[in-house]
Amino acid sequence: MYKLLPLMTMTSALLMPLALEAQWTGGVEGGTVLRDGSTASRVRVHASLNERPLSHYVYADWIRSGNSSYVFGYKPRYWFSEQWYSFGDASLRIDDQLQIDKEIVLLSGLGFDLINTAQRQAWLEAGMGFRSIDYSQDSGIEKAEEGLGLIRGRASQVLSDLFRLELDGDITASSSYIESELELGVSMRVSQGAVKISHRIRRIEFDEFDSISDSDTSVGFTVGF
Repeated sequence: MYKLLPLMTMTSALLMPLALEAQWTGGVEGGTVLRDGSTASRVRVHASLNERPLSHYVYADWIRSGNSSYVFGYKPRYWFSEQWYSFGDASLRIDDQLQIDKEIVLLSGLGFDLINTAQRQAWLEAGMGFRSIDYSQDSGIEKAEEGLGLIRGRASQVLSDLFRLELDGDITASSSYIESELELGVSMRVSQGAVKISHRIRRIEFDEFDSISDSDTSVGFTVGF
């Protein structure tokens, strides 16, 4: 039950700004995840304040199954031109599937807004920071605290009035590991929102241990298109 506490705290933190600030926008995505032949429930919650020069984005991602995972984070951006910005990133992850008991990441860096139109969006970010991670006892991997680097990006394209294609990818690396994640999603507009199908692949490679990898396919309903 202690793992549910951060989810409840983050959800409250996400909903309060929406009630207090009319400029905030948000969304909720819920559905089913197909993971290694089994099914799990996914809930994604996010809220953003897209103002300049300072914008904010907070989120929570919860996958509940025999092996549950939780991610909570906050990403501010400070824009100093039409396309260039600096960013911060603070996140907490608990992931039974990848044998992660607790991971805290603090990052900062630069981003570039490649394309930002009603039909197409794309951006790239690169940064450096610090990570503290505790693995499960069964993994045989000791707690680590180290510096790390990050490269990530996102692109989306509205294909028609009904469909949108989304691609997210990131690579995180330190002196002891490399973690990569890629997610491809397709959203179809329906009444009051969209049905979204996405496939995600994740992999962690260690210097002295076997790599850990998993993939999942999710089908859900999201508010907004």
